[in-house]
Amino acid sequence: MNNTAVYAMAIAPHPLDNDMGLGGTVARWTREGKEVIYIICTNGDKASSDPDVKPEELSLVRKQEQQAAAKILGVKEVIFLGHPDLGLEYTSEFRKELLVLMLKYRPEIVVTNDPYYRFRGYFTSLDHRTTGQATLDVVWPYLLAPGTYRDLLEAGFQLHKVQEVLMWQTDNANYRVDITDTFETKVAALRCHKSQVDGLPAGWDERLKERAMEAAKGESYTLAEAFHREEVLQRL
Repeated sequence: MNNTAVYAMAIAPHPLDNDMGLGGTVARWTREGKEVIYIICTNGDKASSDPDVKPEELSLVRKQEQQAAAKILGVKEVIFLGHPDLGLEYTSEFRKELLVLMLKYRPEIVVTNDPYYRFRGYFTSLDHRTTGQATLDVVWPYLLAPGTYRDLLEAGFQLHKVQEVLMWQTDNANYRVDITDTFETKVAALRCHKSQVDGLPAGWDERLKERAMEAAKGESYTLAEAFHREEVLQRL
């Protein structure tokens, strides 16, 4: 078993999501010597509106793009769970996958997307809802209910308590991280995701910078990433 806890585990529905949601924060953490691990829940094989794009080929491309982006951000390990894009299901099996990873890597902080965020009006993503909700449910109460994973304890895992959760893509931000010095590193990582960003309108990076400036409004720094932060209840 892994006896050395990582600082943060970032759990995303698709390739690119972590880099978009917290790439600047990750770059800051790794520059400070903190270890961050990526968990990518789906293979991203449906992320194209072009009927000529073959899902199996897109999946391979997106995996390679994510690995290249993670390297730029200083993330040394990326775990791909390989669930089908737009087909992630909230099941006990999926929750146990996340549970095993948290028990193995023992993160102090878990980062994921806010499962209650809506893109426009009522529109949202099944994969985002499922990833965010399953992650929150594993952090609390499952991690603190060892009776639900006796088999894992018998296999040598030990009880673990996550200290806090950060959620990106949220309408309820209460925590910000200064990414003034790491914004360009974030953009460089995002450029690795050519299958996704090459189709964006020109100036997407400038609009991203404008959002980072808005997130930092009122602070002493220029650019920020905003999260909803929750300290985790430390008992049931």
